[in-house]
Amino acid sequence: MTGITYVVVHPGFRAVKVGFTMTDSCRLEELGRCGWEPYRNLVVATQELARQIEQGALFEIRFRRYVPRYLTSAEMRTAGWTETASLGLIAAREVWDIVCEQASLIQLGPAIKRAPDGRRRNGGTPPVRRAGQTLPYNKLARTQARLEQTAEKKD
Repeated sequence: MTGITYVVVHPGFRAVKVGFTMTDSCRLEELGRCGWEPYRNLVVATQELARQIEQGALFEIRFRRYVPRYLTSAEMRTAGWTETASLGLIAAREVWDIVCEQASLIQLGPAIKRAPDGRRRNGGTPPVRRAGQTLPYNKLARTQARLEQTAEKKD
């Protein structure tokens, strides 16, 4: 089933939102009834791919560009308020550019090969990532490894 990564704007709130859905879902119509206007949509092969693109875009917006969440759950009245940002801090065009960049990184980037260790079959325990297991030129892998290392140091 194909997925959609979308960018919508709300002129009343002066907010922009990035999200993902499936092609047969009524999520975009639901947002439209709440005052959100579509900016652009990116149709991809699977829903999981659309979710990965959305998560990569949100990571870029929150942690690289330091744009905080904008709306609260009470203001939005539907799910997805955590994916909102102020149009005063980031333009819808910039959010769309980030979505396109993340899509190209995910779809065209080299696949990360992990050494088979059989640990995923013992109750869902993910394999431990060690230095040198990720490709040196994959930006997403380096960012994820850096986040995991800082989380381990805090524990």
